[in-house]
Amino acid sequence: MHNIIHRFIIVSCIIVTFAIVVEQNRFVPRPEKVHFGHKTYPRRWGRWCSEDNECGLGFCQAYMCQCYRGYITWNFMETCAYQQRPKLTAFLVSFFVGIFGVDWFVLSRGNAGYIVAGIIKLIISCGCCFGWVFILTNSRNKSRTSNVFGNVVNAILAVISLVWWLTDWIRILADVFYDGNGAPLQPWGHYYPYGRIPYRY
Repeated sequence: MHNIIHRFIIVSCIIVTFAIVVEQNRFVPRPEKVHFGHKTYPRRWGRWCSEDNECGLGFCQAYMCQCYRGYITWNFMETCAYQQRPKLTAFLVSFFVGIFGVDWFVLSRGNAGYIVAGIIKLIISCGCCFGWVFILTNSRNKSRTSNVFGNVVNAILAVISLVWWLTDWIRILADVFYDGNGAPLQPWGHYYPYGRIPYRY
């Protein structure tokens, strides 16, 4: 009975993991859901200005607010107040420790979907790592079918973990991995399109 419950839990985890990996875009809110309809007009978003102090962390140029690097207008009437997550940081975290879901935690901004995805990614990766050790140390004590079943489960978890890890950091490089609020990541480089350097605090 214990083995049946154990196998049921493993199969359930695999099914849930596969569903999440395949339908991963449900955890990623799209910008069009945040910026929708008539609210996208500049005046409605409070982007018209006559002085720099009307632009939050930005400046006024030609009666339009231009945000400093790393800040965007994301919420209604909060001009240049939303700080973006840096793309370089997200990429490095995803590349080096993303196999454990840390990139989802870094980009979550409190979004429950991102946190759940990070926890599931962590469980898959840890289950894969500890599963191989468990199978190798207990291979003499188990039957042949248990060893084959354990090896198949660990191989599936390893492939899922590797594919998910590759997908996440490639999505960051391709600018299609948004933060938990659906905002784009801050591009890397030191290009200031409006020729001004941000204020130093």
